[in-house]
Amino acid sequence: MRRLILGTFLAVETGLLLVLAGCGAAFDYDALRDLNPQGDGFDAALAREYRTFALFEADDMRDWPDAAHFGAKALAAARGADVAPERPADWRLPVPEGAVIRAEAARLDGLMERGARTRLPAQAAKAQAGLDCWIEQQEENWQTADIAACRDTFHGAVTALEAALVVPAAATGDPLTRTRVAPDDPMAPDGAGAMSYTLFFAFDSATLTPEDGATLDAIADTARADMAAGGGGSVRLLVGGHADRAGPRSYNGTLSMRRAVAVQRALVDRGVDDARITVVGHGESSPRVLTPDGLRDARNRRVEVTVGPAPAL
Repeated sequence: MRRLILGTFLAVETGLLLVLAGCGAAFDYDALRDLNPQGDGFDAALAREYRTFALFEADDMRDWPDAAHFGAKALAAARGADVAPERPADWRLPVPEGAVIRAEAARLDGLMERGARTRLPAQAAKAQAGLDCWIEQQEENWQTADIAACRDTFHGAVTALEAALVVPAAATGDPLTRTRVAPDDPMAPDGAGAMSYTLFFAFDSATLTPEDGATLDAIADTARADMAAGGGGSVRLLVGGHADRAGPRSYNGTLSMRRAVAVQRALVDRGVDDARITVVGHGESSPRVLTPDGLRDARNRRVEVTVGPAPAL
């Protein structure tokens, strides 16, 4: 059950929602059931997504506060209000899942800034509602099938958005899509003043080993050295997680993000400023070695870290 923190969109919907903040009992469920938004735009699509989720919370889960909260978002979207996704900080999310969700929320924010709402409104709405569903279910943290369903909905929509909206990295250098062919040496120059590092993981694991300590120390040392040499505020670290092609694509997306978050946390523990780190989960979409679907390959289970001035990443 969510903490009773009023979301940003409530500023324009105060009159409706203050009544239901306590228990959801005063919410107008008849209005929600009668809601039938028409059209192909983002607002209508978002209203439909939130309506479905809110009625699931009410009818199947009997979770009245959350049903009222997301039902209010459905009604607000149907009226054309600016309805934002949930902020992970407003929910009591477990560790390490909370770190993964925060990174995925930032991933969605980047796609929305690229025009997802207008260019692919149905997928953008599904991604936003899927993220909210994932957050709500993850806070409760016991219905594993429902958590997985929400997460898979989000990942499916985000993958479709990225495929349509993101320009190839060779043309843009965009960290959301940049892929790298990792060198055999785990530490190698990457051009334009950047340095690249690779850490490998066991099958179905996001756990760093003691043997990774030397590489993590080297990454942290490089970041500090670049700053001391005059890079200062421009020094950034791009942490990209990857998975092999064994297992479902949606699961591998989450696994790759968990690996990247594990490296991020290890670097922060070594004194690297978290604000300088960008975390990306590539799933199985950027293999180091091309393999058939379903095949395990240790060379693809990795995190690649690039350290350097922002223009080089």
